Amino acid sequence: MQKSYKSSNFLKVIDKYTKRQKSKITDEIKEHEEAELKKAEAEFIEDTNNMIQKELLAMKNKIAIEISHKELHERKKLSLRRKEMMEDIFSACREKLLSFTKDEEKYSNYLKDCAKDISEILMRGDTVLYVRVEDMKYSDVIKEAFGSQCRVEVDDDILIGGIRGYSEVQGLIADETFDEKLKEQKQWAAETFGIRLV
Repeated sequence: MQKSYKSSNFLKVIDKYTKRQKSKITDEIKEHEEAELKKAEAEFIEDTNNMIQKELLAMKNKIAIEISHKELHERKKLSLRRKEMMEDIFSACREKLLSFTKDEEKYSNYLKDCAKDISEILMRGDTVLYVRVEDMKYSDVIKEAFGSQCRVEVDDDILIGGIRGYSEVQGLIADETFDEKLKEQKQWAAETFGIRLV
């Protein structure tokens, strides 16, 4: 009986030890599982945050590109509108200048002034004063205002009016045509406003 008691006690101690070991192992497994779960949760949260950040960045970039394209489109529209306005303005100026050339008294006086101005630059007897074909009727007035020997000839490049003088001896051109003045104003507008007018 004593053997049986000892065996029974021994078995109880082993059983108790086994239960403690089992409990300890179970606790370690739970701790390990919880640690792994927390680690997995942290990794999941980090991955999710990274994905969200990437998506936000992609959306921001897409929006920025769309805004840039819209801004560029609007700038092009504005530039075209400015160009149209400038073309309208210069077209109206051209028409006013042509209208001015139809007032014989005022235009004749203007041509006299142009001839006088050109005579101060081109002082040689070889000077040729070019006008449009319609202005040949003012040739005597122009010669008289020039004050020295000159010839008046037609230049088909002069479309609006005025006088262009040339002296071969001096190698100079004096341009007092409306065509040139309008062209200079267009260039000034292009430089000032960044608008190219053709």
